Amino acid sequence: MASDDTTTVLTDLDATAVRFMVEHLDDQGVLKVFELSGGEGPVADLAAEQMERRNLDY
Repeated sequence: MASDDTTTVLTDLDATAVRFMVEHLDDQGVLKVFELSGGEGPVADLAAEQMERRNLDY
């Protein structure tokens, strides 16, 4: 597992792929992605974007 001082960066293509996958999850799946990512980093940001669009609480 990565240490806390590691920065995760997604390439544009990776971000597009993750965004596509998150967009196609149901609400519970989006919430789970956000939870599992610890609410931090680029994957959490993409999940949070979907949560805002769907008016989901986090």
